[in-house]
Amino acid sequence: MSSPCGGAVAERLRGPSATPKDLPQAPRDVRGKPSAAPPEEELGRGLVKMAFPYAMLRAGYPFERVLGMRRVTTFPVDVAIGEDRAFVIGRTEFGVGGNIRMVTMAPDDTLDDAPWGDLGTMADTGQLWPVGLTRSADGNLHILDEGNHNVTTYSPDGEKQGQWGEHGSGPGQLDRPSGMAFDADGNAWIVDTLNHRVQQFSADGEYIGGFGEAGDGPGQFNMPWGVAIDSAGDLYISDWRNDRIQKLTSDGEHIMDFGTRPGYEVQRPCGVAIDEHGDLYVAERNKHRVVMYDKTGRYLESFHGDATLNRMGREYIRNNHKTLRLREMTSVEPQKALRFPQGVTYHDGALYICDFGSHRVQVYRKDAEPLTEEQIIPELRSPTLMTT
Repeated sequence: MSSPCGGAVAERLRGPSATPKDLPQAPRDVRGKPSAAPPEEELGRGLVKMAFPYAMLRAGYPFERVLGMRRVTTFPVDVAIGEDRAFVIGRTEFGVGGNIRMVTMAPDDTLDDAPWGDLGTMADTGQLWPVGLTRSADGNLHILDEGNHNVTTYSPDGEKQGQWGEHGSGPGQLDRPSGMAFDADGNAWIVDTLNHRVQQFSADGEYIGGFGEAGDGPGQFNMPWGVAIDSAGDLYISDWRNDRIQKLTSDGEHIMDFGTRPGYEVQRPCGVAIDEHGDLYVAERNKHRVVMYDKTGRYLESFHGDATLNRMGREYIRNNHKTLRLREMTSVEPQKALRFPQGVTYHDGALYICDFGSHRVQVYRKDAEPLTEEQIIPELRSPTLMTT
């Protein structure tokens, strides 16, 4: 069966795992600097942090670096971030199978010798169509295999811990699952694509529940793809054939849609990610971009690619004379762009975009500060951004 994106190989993946609910000791912006705390509310047993800040001061979202290269992170479909390395799940040149490749997070100027940041293969997964890679709170890595309709768990050292999932349409069964994310309780939410639903499982695969059915109404799906979970436990599901992202409670109650406002519509949304401010990132594979919305669904900006050559790529091209000459003869600008971005992961102030067609991960660093209600005037009826 062909993939939802129309190719011969299924190329779908997940959103990131949930943001922890634990209240930080001191509120900080994404650069690690102290900032205004979000509003709080009384919920009977003390103060708890509300899901998102009241407003944001957005300074920018500059490109930071590239991770990986061809023959290292070949056809990346998803990425998970560890303490000192990135774990990248990629496909083979033939589209079937794949493995977990590790690349260092160390700065390029600290890499003196070959292989210049390539930490090798963590696990030869033996998967059919690996589509998602999620790192849980215990450090384990979980691979979602669309072709085998299951989940395989590995330790951080690459030791296989277990495998679960079976093909079918009954409760707890899966049919071409495409996305996975863990909630704050350590349970896995899986997008069950061809069953047009989302299902919840314990970490070891015990079925808990789920919701969804085929259709285009609120809470209905048409081949959903990715999932992300915010700090309040709400789910964001990329509803692939309905060209929208649905936000729902963990009970399946529809809250709102993203990507449906005229002029800012999404088309065949794939991977999704959510950050601590409520900003949503949506990969549009066929448009070669990642779109960013705020917590209200307002369009903010798009990422189209700004890649440079990292140390790994530079050394490879320097030692390949034909590639070096071809690069000299062509325009540099198209080489920066995203090509068929598949997955997006947000981690610790940075956005990681799996640049599927260029065999790399492009990284952007968020520069923004949360604002309280006291730090900004109320919303204007007819806003115009201008300086005086």
